[in-house]
Amino acid sequence: MQSEIILEQDPRERPKSNDERYLALVWRRFKRNKLALVSMWLILAMLILAIFASFFAPQDPAQRSNEDVYLPPQGIHFFSDDGFSVRPFVYPYETTFDPETFEPKYVQNTEKKVYLQFFSEGWEYSFLGMTFNTHLFTAQDNQNIYILGTDGMGRDELSRIFHGMGVTLLMAGLITSICVIVGSLVGITSGYLGGKADLWIQRVVELMLAFPELPLYLSVIAILPKTVSPQTTFILFVLLLGCLKWAQLAREVRGKALVLREMDYVKSAIAAGASDGRIVVHHILPNVLSHVIVVATGMIPTFILTESFLSFLGVGIRPPMISLGLLLNAARDYQVLGSYPWLLAPVGFILVSVLVFNAAGDGLRDAVDPYSGR
Repeated sequence: MQSEIILEQDPRERPKSNDERYLALVWRRFKRNKLALVSMWLILAMLILAIFASFFAPQDPAQRSNEDVYLPPQGIHFFSDDGFSVRPFVYPYETTFDPETFEPKYVQNTEKKVYLQFFSEGWEYSFLGMTFNTHLFTAQDNQNIYILGTDGMGRDELSRIFHGMGVTLLMAGLITSICVIVGSLVGITSGYLGGKADLWIQRVVELMLAFPELPLYLSVIAILPKTVSPQTTFILFVLLLGCLKWAQLAREVRGKALVLREMDYVKSAIAAGASDGRIVVHHILPNVLSHVIVVATGMIPTFILTESFLSFLGVGIRPPMISLGLLLNAARDYQVLGSYPWLLAPVGFILVSVLVFNAAGDGLRDAVDPYSGR
């Protein structure tokens, strides 16, 4: 009698499932798009910067200084009249007054150097209920340093941009999450059920698409009492835009669900007695998920611009919260903008955010269908 020898298969050599092969193909194709790959890493860096904004901020974003009002940016130097310096430094400003207009003028003192020190102690901040005072960089002897200058209250513009980026990205992410969840649920339900249910759901979707978003938002903000906290305004902003922006995604997902419900594997599942929930979760949702992810990457820059626009008009985020749009609100006056152009620094961060999300979304859109050759 011959004995059978059963060899146990190495788990590392197990055959890959269809989902794993698909993800591997998507990632391989995504890596070919160098712009999208760089954008993905920039998005990751922005998220890290937003989450740990207090660690990267050299100054307290709420700290005011009457002596440093509208202070110009301090450039980081490695070379001076003495030659090359391994340690980066800045030149401090000294205040003088114009003899005719008596306006303050800031002149750099090139004879004095203020060196930067890394992973040093500075202002205290809280993170996850714990208190820290370590920062990526500060100035020696706890001196003030303003890489992007200061605003009309003497607050560090760079530190405020770091914190404002976190609020702006958080708002865009929350609104996108609401739109994705509601839009996907409504779209799949409408497309899969069909019939009268699809008819009535689409009438609601069309109503949401026809709704005037900006007048509604402005009217809601106008009737809010002035005593409402900035956190309440933030939540209202997220809920209102999230409830108004899901309709377009629902339309797109519904079109895909109408096609998928006619596929053979869906009809086979129905004939086998599978429940509607199982069919939606295991057959409809996985096939529309790639499209939903691509659409979500396009929604985020849209909501970044929406928040910046509304906050710039003064009807969005309220102080003491900080956002990129609220920072631009300080530069809305032509006279201020002409005299202190560094207040437009948040525009650069907004442009970079929009461009990297759009580039990553375009690369992801081309990669989700790896079988279509170029």
